[in-house]
Amino acid sequence: MISTLGTSSPETAAPAKIRTDGDYIRTLRPLLPKEAFQQKPSHIFHFLTWLSLALICILLAHLTSNVIFLLLISCLYGHSLAGLALFGHYLSHGSVLPPGLLRSCLEVVTWGFNLIPRTVWVHVHNHTHHPHAGTLKDSDRPWLTSEQTWLRKVYSMIFYPQKFERFPWFVNPLPLTHFVTYGLRNVIGVFWTQKNTLHFIPYQKPYTWQERAAVIGEIGFIATLQVLLFISLQGHFTKYYFMGILPPFISSAVLLIYVKTHHFPNPIAIHNNSVLATTSVIVHPLFNFIHSNLSYHSEHHLFPSMNPDYYPLVSQLLQQHFPADYNQIPIGEAWKRILNRSTFETLTILQK
Repeated sequence: MISTLGTSSPETAAPAKIRTDGDYIRTLRPLLPKEAFQQKPSHIFHFLTWLSLALICILLAHLTSNVIFLLLISCLYGHSLAGLALFGHYLSHGSVLPPGLLRSCLEVVTWGFNLIPRTVWVHVHNHTHHPHAGTLKDSDRPWLTSEQTWLRKVYSMIFYPQKFERFPWFVNPLPLTHFVTYGLRNVIGVFWTQKNTLHFIPYQKPYTWQERAAVIGEIGFIATLQVLLFISLQGHFTKYYFMGILPPFISSAVLLIYVKTHHFPNPIAIHNNSVLATTSVIVHPLFNFIHSNLSYHSEHHLFPSMNPDYYPLVSQLLQQHFPADYNQIPIGEAWKRILNRSTFETLTILQK
C-alpha cells in the first residue's frame, strides 16, 4: 500500500505489491530481444541531422535581417538544439556508443549547444537522478513542505507547474523555460556548498576536484561556441538575440513539455521504484518518431542503456505484466494533473 506523510494525492493508485526495479527487470528482460540492448552507432545519424539543421539555421540567420524570418529561424534552431539534447541524453546512457573519446567529445558538443557542461549533466542526471528517481536523493525532485525557504518558494512558483489558489484560472508558462535555469542552478551548485542556506538544489552529490576542473573547461567550450556564433552573425546583437538567447528557451519548451510530465504526477517516496516514480505519456506517433520515443519514460528508467526504438515493446510488456504499477496517460491529462499540484510536496511511504 501507499501512505503519505501529509495530504495524499488522489491521482496515485496503490499497486497490489510494491516491487523493486529488479522484480520488473527479471520479468521483462527475458521477453526482450537481445538487439534491444546492443549499442546502435547508426543513431549518430540523428546527431548529424540535428547539427546540420542547426548550422543551416545559423547560415540563414547570417543572410537575413528580417525579424519575422529570424523568429522562424530561431524556432527551428531551438528545436534543433532540443534534438541535440535528446541525442546527448541517449548517448550519455550508452545506447549509441561505448565509453571513449568519441562519445565524450560528442557529449561535450551536444550539451555545449544547450549551455550545459557535459560533466554536470552526467553527474546530475546519470549518477544522481537515475539511481534515486522519485526519492529524497533525487536531484530533480520538487522540494518537500519541510524544506520550504523563501528562495525555494519563489523558485518553485516561477519554474514548477502548480495550481495557484488565488488565481485558479492562471497558467504560468515559465515552467517550460526551466531547462535553462535548471542547467544554470546545477552549474552554480558545482561551486556552491549545499550547507549554504541559499542552496536551491533539492539534493546534490558532492563534486570531485576533477569534475570541477572538467566543468571549468566545458564552460570555456560553451563560451567559445557563443563567441563563434556571435561572430558568424556579423556581431549583430538583434541576430544574436534570435540565435543565441531565444533558442535555448525554445529548446527548453520542447523538452519540458515531456519532462515535466515524467515525474511531477508521481509522489516522492522513501525507496526507489522506477515504475511507480515515473509516468509515460501518450503522444502522436509522429512526435515519438521525431523525439526518439522520449514519451516512454518508465521504460527508460528501467532500461536506461536500451535502444529507445524498443521502448514501445517494453510499454506493452509493462501493461501486460504490471498494469497496476505502470503509469501511462495522455500528455494532456498529465499536464492537467501537474497544473493542479501544490507548490511543495509531501513524502510518500511505500509499504508492502
